[in-house]
Amino acid sequence: MMKTLTLAGALIVTTSGYALAQQTFSAWGHDFTVSQFAPQQMMVGVATDSKTGRKFNVVKLKNGKMMAISPITGMQGMPEMAQDDMVQ
Repeated sequence: MMKTLTLAGALIVTTSGYALAQQTFSAWGHDFTVSQFAPQQMMVGVATDSKTGRKFNVVKLKNGKMMAISPITGMQGMPEMAQDDMVQ
């Protein structure tokens, strides 16, 4: 589990590069400010498409919902989530 979280974190840092050190990044024509990072313990799994075999990481949130982990550069549109779906 820690290996998956470490890999997911490394993927985010890699895609965001230097901007992450500044706590900001730009995507989809918008500038974003990132909150301070804090270590958390989460339930992490791998979702596999039964038809194509493609895989991606998922995190189970405290409220029971699941969230996909994807690199920012791999997303087509800007994500939008309800406040109670945020990792807190």
